[in-house]
Amino acid sequence: MLDDTLVAIALAASAAYALWALGPKSLRRRLGSALAALAARAPAGLHLEAVARRLRETSAHGGGACGGCESCAPQADAPLASAPAEVRVPLANIGKREGTGRAAADEATPRG
Repeated sequence: MLDDTLVAIALAASAAYALWALGPKSLRRRLGSALAALAARAPAGLHLEAVARRLRETSAHGGGACGGCESCAPQADAPLASAPAEVRVPLANIGKREGTGRAAADEATPRG
């Protein structure tokens, strides 16, 4: 009975985390607000005031590119960094090395 309860709790926690991490941002904000309200109503002996405050703060954010601090998205007026130029090697400089590859292994095997 205890094992089944622990497994059910673990599965519920896993499903809740998946919804929190992979779900839409509007759902994340609503869940954060609901959890903050639940933590605020908890008895004082559980010391959940800091948890309630953090949940309230995270659910109040509008969300940046990642849904967090709003400072990780690239700025619209920031210049884009160009990719490094393509390196070109003349075909004459590309040669086969002696003693490597399958052909060299075939030549090294004694034929009898």
